[in-house]
Amino acid sequence: MVQADTPLSEDQAYIRGLAYRMLGSVSDAEEVAQEAVVRWLSAGRPEVRSMRAWLTKAATRICLDRLKSAARRREHYVGDNLPEPLVTSDAAERAEVDETLSMALLVTLQRMRASERAVFLLHDIFGYRFHEVGDIIGLGPEHCRQLAVRARRSLRTEGVRDGATPEQIGRLSAAFFDAVRLGDERGLCEVLSEDVVFRSDGGGKVAASPRPIRGRDRVVGFLLQVVRGPDGTQASRREILWLNG
Repeated sequence: MVQADTPLSEDQAYIRGLAYRMLGSVSDAEEVAQEAVVRWLSAGRPEVRSMRAWLTKAATRICLDRLKSAARRREHYVGDNLPEPLVTSDAAERAEVDETLSMALLVTLQRMRASERAVFLLHDIFGYRFHEVGDIIGLGPEHCRQLAVRARRSLRTEGVRDGATPEQIGRLSAAFFDAVRLGDERGLCEVLSEDVVFRSDGGGKVAASPRPIRGRDRVVGFLLQVVRGPDGTQASRREILWLNG
C-alpha cells in the first residue's frame, strides 16, 4: 500500500480515475491502481522518465484484460450491466465531478468495444496523442485514430448530453419520487418524457427487468407495480445521494 500525499499516490489517484472510466467500477479501479504499482515494484522499481506514463500503460493493459474477462462473464448474465455509481457526499465533491464521469457517458462507453473505449478515453479525455495511445495499447497510430472516430460516432448516436443544473436535478428528482410514493400516475407522466427508457441492474442478486422498458406508459406501470409493491403499499426506502455528479 502506498502512503497518502506522496507523488506516487497522486499518480495512483490519476490511474484510478482512468480505470473507473474504463471499467465503470470503483472497487475495480482501486484494484487496478494498486496492481499497476505492484507491477512497477515487481519490475525492480525501474527509473522511468514519467512514472504517470508508466503506470498509465500498465493500468490500461490491466483494464483491457479485465474487460475481456468481463465480456465472457456477461455472456451468461441476462439484463443490463450498469456502471457502479460514484457516490459524492457534499457540494465540494460534486464540483470535482466533471461530465466525463456522468452515468450517461459511462453507460455509452460500456457499449463500445474495449479498444474503442481505451482510445477515446486516452486521447479525447486524458489528452494523449495517437502515437502515445498506440504505444500504450499496442496498436498503430492510424488504427487508433479510426477507433476514436468510431467511439465519437457512438456518442453522437446515443445522444449523450449534459447541462442540467443541480437545482433542476433536485426539482425533477423530488417530483419523481413524490409521485412514486403517492402512487400518482398523472404526476409521473408529467415528469417523464414520452420516449423515456427505464434500465435496471440487479447484478444477479435482486429482481430487475432483464431488458430496457421503453415508453412512458409502460415505465409508469412498472414503477407503480414494482416500487410500490403488488398491494399498492410503499415497498422501498428513499435516500437521496449524488451519483456521478
